[in-house]
Amino acid sequence: MNEFEWQLPTKLIYGAGCVTDVARESLQYGHRAMIVTYLRGNGLDKTLDKVEKSLADIGLESVVFAHIEPNPRSKTIDKAIAMFISNNCDFVIAIGGGSVIDAAKLVAATACCGGVCWDYVMGVNNASNHYNDTYPLIAIPSIAAVGSEANSTAIVVNSNTQEKGIIRSDVLLPKVTVIDPEIQTSVPLRLTQDSCISIFASLLERYLASSNESECADKLIEDMILCLKDNTEKIIYDIDNIEVRSQLARCSTFFCSSKNTNGIQKKASLQYLGMPLSARYDLPYGRSMVLIVVAYLAYFADVSPQRLAKLARRCFNVTEQDDIKAAAMLSGEVTKWFKSTHSYLTFGDVGIPNEKFELMAEDAIRLHENAIEDAELGAWSINKQDVINIYNLCK
Repeated sequence: MNEFEWQLPTKLIYGAGCVTDVARESLQYGHRAMIVTYLRGNGLDKTLDKVEKSLADIGLESVVFAHIEPNPRSKTIDKAIAMFISNNCDFVIAIGGGSVIDAAKLVAATACCGGVCWDYVMGVNNASNHYNDTYPLIAIPSIAAVGSEANSTAIVVNSNTQEKGIIRSDVLLPKVTVIDPEIQTSVPLRLTQDSCISIFASLLERYLASSNESECADKLIEDMILCLKDNTEKIIYDIDNIEVRSQLARCSTFFCSSKNTNGIQKKASLQYLGMPLSARYDLPYGRSMVLIVVAYLAYFADVSPQRLAKLARRCFNVTEQDDIKAAAMLSGEVTKWFKSTHSYLTFGDVGIPNEKFELMAEDAIRLHENAIEDAELGAWSINKQDVINIYNLCK
């Protein structure tokens, strides 16, 4: 079993209707908040109004930056940084999904440390810029997905090159996260399906990211996958079910939150294969995982058959006792699950042409934090040709 550290200093407040608690939590961070969110008219307007009113009721001021796009652009974030500074704000409140929360992290940290957000992207021209401090951030997630509300990572798209970049720093962890499942009923069906697969991809990464066995860690992740599967199948037929939404929120926050979890060390991962898709074709991150996961499992079926076979048997009802055969069956069983929840998609379904595979593969390798030729994606070494081969399996 690997050594690990798991520190989660973010205060979590959970419960239906708890969004107005954000005002009470804000008192300790200053006098004026910048609220960062999507364009108005997206289903979160009532939540934004509630937060603004709750702050005003206790004498706190707020300014609103409602311009964050899915896959947030560096120029948009830089505009928000300038607005934060010019309005002498003291802290940031994020209302939205991972894109908004990631953008808000970069607003708070870059406003504190100076420069523009792309200066801090890992592996860009061997940049040595690192955040050493940040303004406080309160996160209000509107969707259960990759756990940005409780992790130390942010993703940004370069407005000029359409490349995605990743930034990691402990200072990016929100001070407080308010998880109100009532808000998450605003998420439409297709995004809900995508977000469920995104959670699955995050759990899968942690399960496969080490060849070392940890039965405790494996059991926890397996049980979370089974919980996720059960609730994914429920939510697509009852999209406003708050109890089901709450289960999905817990899966997202508690198991997609840390870099190193339960003794399984997470290296660069599945997300690096999906990020070029979402950057260049403006797909939601969860949808890129829908496209990639099955091919990833099929391509690596013979690399770690014992781990894949174990997952296949415990979470996907595979009874085959031969590890190599059981591992090979896993991608097919995952495909069946995706199709049963009407989530399954191919590159052809979203209009990604073959001639872009090489460019996207170059992006995937470059995104790796060490920017080396043979980057480690997941537990196994993978190069540009491997990425192209995986993309070919996604057609």
